[in-house]
Amino acid sequence: MPKVKLTKSFVDRAVVDVGEDVFWDAALRGFGLRVKASGSKSYIVQYRDRRSGRSRRKTIGQHGPLMTLHQARDIAKGYLADAMRGRDPVSEERARRDTFTMHDLANDYMSKHAMPKKRGRSAAMDKSLLDRLVLPAIGSRAVEEIAHGDIQSLHNRLADRPYQANRVLALLSKMFELSIRWGWRGDNPVRGVPRFQEEKRYRWLSDAELERLMAALEAHPNQVAANAVRLQLMTGARIGEVLTSKWSDFDLDRGVWVKPSHHTKQKRTEHTPLSTGTVSLLASMASMQLADNPHVFPGRKRG
Repeated sequence: MPKVKLTKSFVDRAVVDVGEDVFWDAALRGFGLRVKASGSKSYIVQYRDRRSGRSRRKTIGQHGPLMTLHQARDIAKGYLADAMRGRDPVSEERARRDTFTMHDLANDYMSKHAMPKKRGRSAAMDKSLLDRLVLPAIGSRAVEEIAHGDIQSLHNRLADRPYQANRVLALLSKMFELSIRWGWRGDNPVRGVPRFQEEKRYRWLSDAELERLMAALEAHPNQVAANAVRLQLMTGARIGEVLTSKWSDFDLDRGVWVKPSHHTKQKRTEHTPLSTGTVSLLASMASMQLADNPHVFPGRKRG
C-alpha cells in the first residue's frame, strides 16, 4: 500500500487497473484514499484501539462534492485524536448508528433542513410524504443498514403512482446526502434507482373555481396585473409569454398573437388565434396605454 502526499490533484488523477488499492497520506498517518478499478474513490481512516489492540478501519465517505479531501482529512484528525486519548471512536459510532433510525433522520431533516430552508408548502409536502409513504415502511430501520435494494423495493411498491414515487425518491436522496454530511453513513443508497416515467399532469378549474377567480380579478386593485391573468386564462399562454409580450406581436384585425421564438418554450415562432373576447380585452387595454410604450404590460420604467 503506497504512501503519498494526498492532494486534490492526486485524488483527481488516481486510478488502479485491477481490484482496489489504498494510498496512505504521508502527512497524516492513518488517513488514506481507497481507489477501485471501477473509478470509485473513498476516504478512510485507520488506527489501533489501545484497549483491545485491534486495528480499526473506517470509511469516512466517498470523494465528491459532499466530501472533499479537506473535509475528509479534518474528520480523520478527529478520529485519530480520539484514538490517541484511549477512546475507540469507530466502536462508539457504530453503537450510536445502530440506534439512529430513519425516524430520527426524518426529524433531523425536517428541523435542520426543510423547515428553515424550504418554503412552507414544500416543507409540508415533505412531511406528508414521510408520514404517509416512507416512515410506515422503513421508519424503524437503522439509517446505516438501508441498502440500495430497500430503496428500489419501496419505489416499486409505489409504481401505481409514479409522480409521488419519484417525489419520494428525490426526498430520500436529499435526506441520505445530508446523512453523509452529518456523519450517519458513507454513501447514498438512492443513487442508481431509476425514476418512473411521468405523464404530464393537467389541472382544470371547475366552473365554481373559475367564477370565484373572475370575481377576484374584477375586484383586484391592480387591473394591469388582473389583465395579465385574464390574458393568460383566455389564451393558455405561459405567464412569462404574457408579461414579455409587445403590441407588435398582436394583429388584432386578424385575431392572431405571433409569439417570437425567443419567448416560447420550444424556441420557435408560434401563431396563436385570439378569441373575440381576447381581442376586445386587448383593444380596451391599448386604448388606455401610452402610445410610445411597446410593451403590453409595461414595467415601472418607461419603455
